[in-house]
Amino acid sequence: MFLAVVDNGTITRAAAASYISQPALSKAVQELEREAGAALFDRTRQGVSLTAAGRALVPHARQVVRDVEAAQAAVTAVTGLVAGSVELACLPTLAADPAAPWIAAFRHWYPGVRVHLDAADDPLELLSLVRNGVVELGITERPADPSGLTVRRAGTQDLVAVLPPGSPIPSGPLPLTALLNWPLVVAPPGTSSRRILEEALGRRGSRLRIAVETAQRDAIVPLVLGGAGAAVLPAKVAQAAVDFGAVVAPTRPRLVRPVTLIHRPSPLSPAAAAFVTTVTGA
Repeated sequence: MFLAVVDNGTITRAAAASYISQPALSKAVQELEREAGAALFDRTRQGVSLTAAGRALVPHARQVVRDVEAAQAAVTAVTGLVAGSVELACLPTLAADPAAPWIAAFRHWYPGVRVHLDAADDPLELLSLVRNGVVELGITERPADPSGLTVRRAGTQDLVAVLPPGSPIPSGPLPLTALLNWPLVVAPPGTSSRRILEEALGRRGSRLRIAVETAQRDAIVPLVLGGAGAAVLPAKVAQAAVDFGAVVAPTRPRLVRPVTLIHRPSPLSPAAAAFVTTVTGA
């Protein structure tokens, strides 16, 4: 009931979502506050907001819910994971590859298990989703601060240069500094693909020459196709741009992003454990 109020913002909406009466929900919340010895919500005419005590309770409450779901799913696991769900989150640039093929393979083996894939704008937000128990597994690059998390290596992702139509076709891998012949279309600071490119150029004493900075990742390929600039994108995403005239080439040195699965150190639900096995084989 506590999390229903947190997620819905008001007692009224939480009661409707939980299919109980508003007075019954209010009484349950008040009883919880008495047991906790502290107010968990500040109540106003506009709704409710968490107190400091309430914010401290949220990740623990989510873990309790997950533990109960894990116990229920453990029973299902005996019959072969014919039901249940697994909650994932990944960076936008990992959604099409490798997350989509991994999820497809998992669904092939466990068609009764529902997969929920959440999004995170950057690696820090993804870490927060996992640490706070909003999702059980994160698909991300190697985290800079893995404290309090279990990190499992899951593979790599190649990043390649995507050049506007009509660009000279390289005879081999494109020297990284040659990218500076084009202004670049990039994601915002802090995103993993931009950080990898900035660090690689920085080691060669060069800096990005930015034409367009956009948080709309779906716009990057159309911007390149329209001649706004070049970009660096995951290889499988970039390949789709070839059909529309873009020139795609690997870089020298090769740009590679390590991909990992991260989760809290508590035992995984059977569905999440099966997903990890599907991806890593272990």
